[in-house]
Amino acid sequence: MHQDTICDLYLRLSLDRDGKTAIERQEADCRAWAERNGLTVRKVHIDRGRSGYKTVERKGFDAALAAVTAGVVGTLIVWKLDRLSRKGIGQVGKVLDDIEKAGGRLVSVVDGLDTSNDSARMVVAMLAELARSESKNLGTRVGHAKRYLRSKGQWIGGQPPYGLLIDPQTKKLVHDPEYAVYARLIADEALAGTSLVKIARLLNEYEILSPRGGQWNAASIMQLLRSPAFASVRQRSPAFASVRQRSPAFASVRQRSPA
Repeated sequence: MHQDTICDLYLRLSLDRDGKTAIERQEADCRAWAERNGLTVRKVHIDRGRSGYKTVERKGFDAALAAVTAGVVGTLIVWKLDRLSRKGIGQVGKVLDDIEKAGGRLVSVVDGLDTSNDSARMVVAMLAELARSESKNLGTRVGHAKRYLRSKGQWIGGQPPYGLLIDPQTKKLVHDPEYAVYARLIADEALAGTSLVKIARLLNEYEILSPRGGQWNAASIMQLLRSPAFASVRQRSPAFASVRQRSPAFASVRQRSPA
């Protein structure tokens, strides 16, 4: 089969979640375009959870580009140009040059672009710079929002550290009445010089589950202690003291067994 009738697909999503730009939607649209234009899809290259703006490794991108520049396929299809890259014409222009030298073409389904048409390159350049600008502006806005939330003492997102909860009203971290006593135990033992292995053994002995629901080990203890937000668990407060005093579980765990 001649390479001109064979194509590869490149699909990317910064956050792998359901929605109109989900990987499955991208693939379906790209395959439909290939079928309408008499092309056979050889391989689908995917980068899940990989940014097109930041400097990160993208194995799918590298493999897709290698296939078309080596002449293995004649066409590389992307759902939308910003799926290929958000680094602007600096990267996209080089990609186009490499594909052109190999006698191949790039197709962007949603944008309606096919670089086998001479007029497409100018539009590609414009869209590439637009995608870069959008990502840059988004990063600036997100950065400002995070700094504002931090200034208010609010949690900026993600899973809170073990022993803490997010107050639904203030959005600040507060002690979890169920697990804060164990988080405090971990902090006290670590500050007292107890080895991480011994701390994990103590927790497992009393069947206190880790944040993931399994057993503790030295690595999970270390990950917890390294969290900047976990520092608030180590701070003494009247509210925390009352939780600790009311918890018989805390007292029982603190007792060392003969073993």
